[in-house]
Amino acid sequence: MLVMVVLFALTVIIAAFAYSMSVEIKLAQINDYDDELEWMGRSGIELARYALAVKCPEQRDIDALNQFWAGGTSPCSNDVPQFSLKGFPLGRGTISVTITDMERKFDINLVANPKGPALEVMQKAMLECGVTDPSQSSKIIDSVMDWLSKTPDAHPNGAKDDYYNNLNPPYYCKSGPMDDINELLLVNGVTPEIFWGSNSTNHPPAPYENRGFNHMPGSTRSRFRNEANDVPNPVGLVELFNAFGGKLNINTADVKTLQLLPGIDAGTAQRIIEQRNGPDGIPGTEDDVPFHNVTELNSGLPGGLPPGRGAQQVGIANAPPAGLAAGGLAAYCDVRSYVFLVDVVAEINNVKRNFVGVISRSGQNANQITCVRFHSVDEPVAPGTSGEHP
Repeated sequence: MLVMVVLFALTVIIAAFAYSMSVEIKLAQINDYDDELEWMGRSGIELARYALAVKCPEQRDIDALNQFWAGGTSPCSNDVPQFSLKGFPLGRGTISVTITDMERKFDINLVANPKGPALEVMQKAMLECGVTDPSQSSKIIDSVMDWLSKTPDAHPNGAKDDYYNNLNPPYYCKSGPMDDINELLLVNGVTPEIFWGSNSTNHPPAPYENRGFNHMPGSTRSRFRNEANDVPNPVGLVELFNAFGGKLNINTADVKTLQLLPGIDAGTAQRIIEQRNGPDGIPGTEDDVPFHNVTELNSGLPGGLPPGRGAQQVGIANAPPAGLAAGGLAAYCDVRSYVFLVDVVAEINNVKRNFVGVISRSGQNANQITCVRFHSVDEPVAPGTSGEHP
């Protein structure tokens, strides 16, 4: 019995030593791969730049979900080299690239500008996020404008340094453009429920939060519910706004964002999506019919050109009775995107590392695309170690 106990103990010790050595070997491999993984990540950004620059002639002046960069299958895609952005072989490993245009959401720095034309977008966004109390809506809109404005004076229902300095912990009003949409969590009146959406349960930990709402009474929180059916409103501000970009791209925006446009209701937004998706109703396929100019969209609204007048003046059937005159929507939306978020996953022998970059198109030249941000979002991790990423 004593011999068996000793043998068992030695077996456990040897097994633990072997496991420890395997972890050490993996960590050594990670250190060996570190520089290579970073350069693979940078190569993924270059691959994204190429994917955005290579377009067939008939779609060179638009950005749409059926194009190569978005993973679509445009009928003219045969005119460009065929390769996949997923599992692209590079060196000793592979990279996978995902490109998302920022203009599929509204730029908060544009629509909350008191000198801009789009404050109505903010007002509609408040309703979509379940803020039905006019005083609360006004507080948030005024406070967002104050957060962006360099002027020292606050709007009637807004907030500047004198409010934020009295919070615990105190901080200053930024008084400048937002660099990160999460900054909205610092703005007076914006709660996590409004920012993420009341139904959101799997959002990442908030890097910012307005501490002034830690003691919000339950009666106030109950205002952020859909009063029609007494359920939390699933839409959050983070689904509608970005902190950078340009005008809303009507070829990539979803229903929730399109219905924020003045003169567009939920029904019209859905018809825009249906027309854009083509006969099969699926986005990103060969039969998609992306818009080539904004007038194609508002030709179905009062004051716009009737369907069939002019090049591609198709219009949207059953437009709402109130809308903008022809060309009016050009102040809010476009058919191009200019800023793109690029996610790159680099992998060598099951060791993965994630990178994020932001690339921007310069003016109307589709080929002038530059990288303005690039960073790693994690450290390289080997499967089987305690720090393994999901």
